[in-house]
Amino acid sequence: MASLVYGTPWLRVRSLPELAPAFLRRRQSSLFYCSRRSFAVVACSTPVNNGGSVRVRFAPSPTGNLHVGGARTALFNYLFARSKGGKFVLRIEDTDLERSTRESEAAVLQDLSWLGPGVSGDFGPYRQSERNALYKQYAEKLLESGHVYRCFCSSELKQLPPVYTGKWATASDAEIEQELEKGTPFTYRFRVPKEGSLKINDLIRGEVCWNLDTLGDFVVMRSNGQPVYNFCVTVDDATMAISHVIRAEEHLPNTLRQALIYKALKFPMPQFAHVSLILAPDRSKLSKRHGATSVGQYREMGYLPQGMVNYLALLGWGDGTENEFFTLEDLVEKFSIERVNKSGAIFDSTKLRWMNGQHLRALPNEKLTKLVGERWKSAGILTESEGSFVNEAVELLKDGIELVTDSDKVLLNLLSYPLHATLASPEAKPAVEDKLHEVAASLIAAYDSGEIPSALEEGQGAWQKWVKAFGKSLKRKGKSLFMPLRVLLTGKLHGPEMGTSIVLIYKAGSPGIVVPQAGFVSMEERFKILREIDWEALNKDESVPLESTATVST
Repeated sequence: MASLVYGTPWLRVRSLPELAPAFLRRRQSSLFYCSRRSFAVVACSTPVNNGGSVRVRFAPSPTGNLHVGGARTALFNYLFARSKGGKFVLRIEDTDLERSTRESEAAVLQDLSWLGPGVSGDFGPYRQSERNALYKQYAEKLLESGHVYRCFCSSELKQLPPVYTGKWATASDAEIEQELEKGTPFTYRFRVPKEGSLKINDLIRGEVCWNLDTLGDFVVMRSNGQPVYNFCVTVDDATMAISHVIRAEEHLPNTLRQALIYKALKFPMPQFAHVSLILAPDRSKLSKRHGATSVGQYREMGYLPQGMVNYLALLGWGDGTENEFFTLEDLVEKFSIERVNKSGAIFDSTKLRWMNGQHLRALPNEKLTKLVGERWKSAGILTESEGSFVNEAVELLKDGIELVTDSDKVLLNLLSYPLHATLASPEAKPAVEDKLHEVAASLIAAYDSGEIPSALEEGQGAWQKWVKAFGKSLKRKGKSLFMPLRVLLTGKLHGPEMGTSIVLIYKAGSPGIVVPQAGFVSMEERFKILREIDWEALNKDESVPLESTATVST
């Protein structure tokens, strides 16, 4: 059987047998009939499969990208398996031949691999389309036992009522033989008990019960020989020794048909846990109209897998404390299916962004610096992705970064000099009225004398010493000193730590650091702009011409 290889322990399966494993052939079914009128199907309270070990699966359909809801289901399966010392199995449900593509399959596997811890390990994602011989074998077994029958109605082409009432459930052997001789296409229909109920104990939702008279006989094999989804899933879960089926609540109605098939084939039934849907802020089902919904989209937007995994885990689960920051290993240690909430979880993109920022800043300094440095170079802002300037810039600006892509904006903001726009803003009026022009004149004189370039050349310590002396000469300290310096040297009223910012701006003027097209305004250019300010017009509340404003083009 063909296998695909990706490096992550999320995606690790063992070889599947072509026949049912020995434990299925010798073990009595965990399902039972109470009576004709009181039919019940009950999941065992402890895992029965594979000697009692936990085995779970994630089975995506390769008909599109991996939705965040599917990613959360995969994550819950993975966490449950690892927390119990069990196995996590991946298989591909590609029985929808018209919509399934290998491109979608590859995209889904890539997204799962990105979310995983990234430890190397081969695995083989098995495709349902490659297991038709096994499905046909079990379909024939059901035919022999009388649990299914041949139906010659053209049910796949017509709109039939929800409950099938056709004659082929009770047709004679002669009638069936006559149709076979004519070559009439037929489906295999499962013979559903006409009375009674079916009950499961869902690990998340508690007891769930259905009346069988609402179902009717259903198709398990189509007339073209292709198996139906519910039949494939049951056979696969049984032959893969799946002990727990953790899946989205939209699959809850499928459990009725699947449980009947388990009983008919004398398969032990796994325990079920149906996870709530992920909802949009308006409490409707999360869809494309609400923005990004696929894992691949978030990866391309600059999200970290650590942040995505942490956030998805909190959609419907919590450890009972106020803590919200979890690594993958933390989640493995803390996760329990009992703490999964059965109500819908709201997808909050703002919270996801915040969570990503927490994980970004939790990275080791070397890794964070490499990540951001490479981003700055690829974005065409810096000429190199490493060096002292990059190291210091990342340390200064990291608190303003939630996504790696945010780093572009914060660095460009540092390099810009929107002085005219700032001076013209109402917020700057107190600073302007506090004799800002006098501070500007003294600052220009200090720059022209070489004091400022000399202090900045020596670094942070020398700059701080110069600022202190400058403040004494002007009889200013605290905010009355630092606010004018920030406005005049950075062109802004707010920003990261001022001293480090100004030293970095000076360093950025060294050859070979900033790409010429990045719109950087050097220290020399800033003082040139300062000399051209018409302070008299500004103090008279006349508008400052904005055409000469030096800013970064973004």
